[in-house]
Amino acid sequence: MNIKISFQNMDHSNPLETHAREKLAKLNDILENAENLNPFNIELHLRANKLHPHHAAHLHVKTPRFDLNTQEEGTDLYVVVDDTIDKMVALLKKEKDKKNDKERKHENEKNKFGSDKY
Repeated sequence: MNIKISFQNMDHSNPLETHAREKLAKLNDILENAENLNPFNIELHLRANKLHPHHAAHLHVKTPRFDLNTQEEGTDLYVVVDDTIDKMVALLKKEKDKKNDKERKHENEKNKFGSDKY
């Protein structure tokens, strides 16, 4: 597991990093409990805009099976981080369910073929 948080156009903020790491624990739990998803990398890029209060967060999760990205923008960077991570949690669950459905479908078709006796 490798988690990287970068700050662009702003100074490093310990409270913001702590908040992001607490929220990223959700992703960590999902990815560590799944099979064939280790090792994984998580990159969170936080970008502040100094001219007007419009900030962005970009989250990239790379595993052997998935390469997923989410992005969110808004005025409050804490809310932007929360929304970005929540989007990724939903996306990961969706991708895992897709993979499980494909495996179940494949097994059912295989069983149907094998059960026919001529």
